[in-house]
Amino acid sequence: MSMMDDQRGGAGMSFQNLETQQRMMIVAINGLRDAILSTFPRVTGTFTLSAAASTVVANTSVTSTSNIQWTPTNAAAATLLSGANNLYLSARTPGASFTLTTAAGGSAAGTETFNFSLSNPS
Repeated sequence: MSMMDDQRGGAGMSFQNLETQQRMMIVAINGLRDAILSTFPRVTGTFTLSAAASTVVANTSVTSTSNIQWTPTNAAAATLLSGANNLYLSARTPGASFTLTTAAGGSAAGTETFNFSLSNPS
């Protein structure tokens, strides 16, 4: 084995060196993750639809350009999304809320529950 084998990670590389390199990689990956999260902060929450055609979801992180995604968390919500009363984002009120409205204008039952994720592009 030559000195080159050891520098390239050959048979002479010690487990201690591998462990050190793995720790350095983990630190670098965590730093990258933190940088991404600080650039693209994300807010999460839950809401239940009102027994109406529109529901206002209060959240002070809303901006005029917020990206908002919602996911049904019960059968009633999934059923609503599969029909003519699917939801769309009808309004954003910066610093206050966002509003979801049924596409066909029909009322929700008021039992549909959702998770949401909100991110604000910089």
